[in-house]
Amino acid sequence: MKELFKNIKKFHDNEDGDIVQTGITIGIFAIIAVGALTFLGPKIRVMFNRTGESLDEGASYQY
Repeated sequence: MKELFKNIKKFHDNEDGDIVQTGITIGIFAIIAVGALTFLGPKIRVMFNRTGESLDEGASYQY
């Protein structure tokens, strides 16, 4: 594991191709984010639907 971190640090210490390195890093994070949203999407949808139903239910109360 230490070797992996050393290689990553060397990769970022190299000044050549900084824009390319940044683009690759952002691309990897974007792929991870899309994957997480795809995986968690149904659970998030259910959570918001329950919240919406509770708000609709609360709207019928008269004070």
